[in-house]
Amino acid sequence: MTTLFLKVLFIIAMYAISIIMFHRVASKRLGVKRRKFFSFDTVNEEHERGDKLLKYLTLVILIAGFVLHVLNDFDSEYWFLQPYFIVAFFFIVRHLWKSFVERKAFSDNRESIYTLMETGINLLLFAILFTSNFWLF
Repeated sequence: MTTLFLKVLFIIAMYAISIIMFHRVASKRLGVKRRKFFSFDTVNEEHERGDKLLKYLTLVILIAGFVLHVLNDFDSEYWFLQPYFIVAFFFIVRHLWKSFVERKAFSDNRESIYTLMETGINLLLFAILFTSNFWLF
């Protein structure tokens, strides 16, 4: 139990350090204001409405996936209805939506590029985490 707790703590610390370093370097290189850790500010009202729609859609699809899994005795024939896939898909879509709205709202594209870079580094870190066997044993 203690070993698992230490591994989880180590993974969280490494993720936090990686994200903090990314934000420092990327914001300095692009010349944009550094974002807060785990903040998701809305750009305008259109962004807020679209983001709310994506949140509700994610929730509905997660519930539908759970119901289908219960009806099929938890067989994993529907890989696209697995919770981790749904959350990852809507994470990407949500950040792409934010980048699109930033590109439309601002004349400067640096914020949009920063959002896309932030999405890419998060996906890279999560892919490294889930493809390694470090956290299992």
